[in-house]
Amino acid sequence: MKKLGSLFVGLAAVLTLAGCGTKLSTSKTTYSNSGMVAIVKGDASGKSVSYQADSESGKTPVNDGKFTFTIPMTTKQQKVTVKAGDETVHATVKAAKSLGDYTTIAKKYNQAIIATALPADIQKQLQTTATQKQPTAQEIAALPVAQQQQIVAQQKALQAAIKTATAKTKDQQLPTSVSGLKQALNAAGGKLRVNVQDGQLISATQIAPIKDMKNKSKQAQFGQMFGLLANAVGADAKKVGKDFQKALKDQDGSNTTIKTIKSNGVKFDVGASADDLFIYVTK
Repeated sequence: MKKLGSLFVGLAAVLTLAGCGTKLSTSKTTYSNSGMVAIVKGDASGKSVSYQADSESGKTPVNDGKFTFTIPMTTKQQKVTVKAGDETVHATVKAAKSLGDYTTIAKKYNQAIIATALPADIQKQLQTTATQKQPTAQEIAALPVAQQQQIVAQQKALQAAIKTATAKTKDQQLPTSVSGLKQALNAAGGKLRVNVQDGQLISATQIAPIKDMKNKSKQAQFGQMFGLLANAVGADAKKVGKDFQKALKDQDGSNTTIKTIKSNGVKFDVGASADDLFIYVTK
């Protein structure tokens, strides 16, 4: 009997040790885009968990048995490996659609912001130029000298105006190259965060203080950034702007989000915190 008693005690000790192993699980097996990232949550014992995916890796603390970390979206499905002690679990982050080539979008945005700083007569000249067939070098050479000189003078004036406007709007322009999840812009219209993976713009978020929406000048600056961004990613800026204004008017005070606005395949999700307004741009 004494030997059996010792055996039971030994078995109990083994079972107790087995029960003390690291616990680890994620709240879902598959995660989708939430603004700019996938938000992975789970339960774990211990002080921290480590994680690894194609676009991000790191370590995050465990608080009250819970953990949270984010994975930037890419155009490919990602396998996420989560480890805690001797335990490992896996989850999947769905692929996201690209808004387009980042460099191309940034160039379009910057050209538009530069154009807003040009004198009215130069803007009119550019609009006319865009709608009319321009003479070739041979055709210009066949013109009278006076007309040739006039064309050359106009071109020089245009180049000088563009150079001045480019310098004037330097702080309002997007960087020509970005990689990863970065704040690309901090201008009068707000902050702009982007997620660029393999040269593709996956998502963008415009952030501005809610109090700025009560100031006409700051509201206009916010609207300009919003409109130029919408246009740069291929959406109908006028339609998006109208839908946004209508949504704000229709919104009752109890809501913190607005129904998704869609244009040409681009989605605009609007949210708010206690202090800031967020516009998430995805596809």
